[in-house]
Amino acid sequence: MIAGELYALAAAICWSVAAVFYKKGIGAGAIPAVLIRTFFAMLFLLILYILLRGGHFDFTLAGFAFLNLGGLLRLILGGAAYMKGLENISVSRFIPILFTFPLLTILLSAVLLDEKIRPEVIAGTVLIVIGVWILSREHNSRGEKNVRLGVSLAVLAAFLYAFSIVATKTGLKDVDPLQSALISMPIPLALLYFVYSISESPGAIFKFKKEAYILLGLGGIAGMGFGSYFFFVSLTLIGAAKATSLAAITPFLSSMMALVTLKEKLNPVLVLGTGATIAGVWVIL
Repeated sequence: MIAGELYALAAAICWSVAAVFYKKGIGAGAIPAVLIRTFFAMLFLLILYILLRGGHFDFTLAGFAFLNLGGLLRLILGGAAYMKGLENISVSRFIPILFTFPLLTILLSAVLLDEKIRPEVIAGTVLIVIGVWILSREHNSRGEKNVRLGVSLAVLAAFLYAFSIVATKTGLKDVDPLQSALISMPIPLALLYFVYSISESPGAIFKFKKEAYILLGLGGIAGMGFGSYFFFVSLTLIGAAKATSLAAITPFLSSMMALVTLKEKLNPVLVLGTGATIAGVWVIL
């Protein structure tokens, strides 16, 4: 089902573009960055949904619960680890480590969702993970603050993303992808804003530079708006294991974009890791 594969690759492109925007706008801080990107992504999806569906919602309570659990793990907890990690290390180091989560997702999908894992998916995922591991080994350290902390946060985010995908796939049984992307955001966003308001102040989120809102907002629309929708469609068409394996092309795309837009360094290690990642995607397809 080639459409499902194309949706997964489209999600990877959107996530790669988003990572560049996040890195440029991360000066606002990790938690504010999560709040800003999630708000703009939710607003974009709400407008799109109203235009396409006329504001009619149709979902089950179980679907709503699983999607919000997935949103909490992915958007808030995983998002905070994501942004804090980007504060400490480069895009070219962080994203490859983060995208080791397909292996975790494959295991969880087999155990919890009873998905059948084809040998090609396993082989391709192994190649992709080898590629992203190579990509993480050696990069330009310019601008990196704390490599050990950044790597630890990338690993934590990978675990959170894997569990989130399993919860989301469960919720997608009862809710269509566009509606799912939208309804997975409001409750996690409200919870995070409540916690942030207590620790700072209710108006603290409105005190950053306009550039931060623009960059993080564009990143949210690209990654959490388009990216989440494309990925959710892929989940419904080809399953969690294959969708996450294909989406693991993101490190290669992110590294290429970071090379051009963020002036991160190209070296033989990056080329070798990129080759392994592309080979993995080819095997899965």
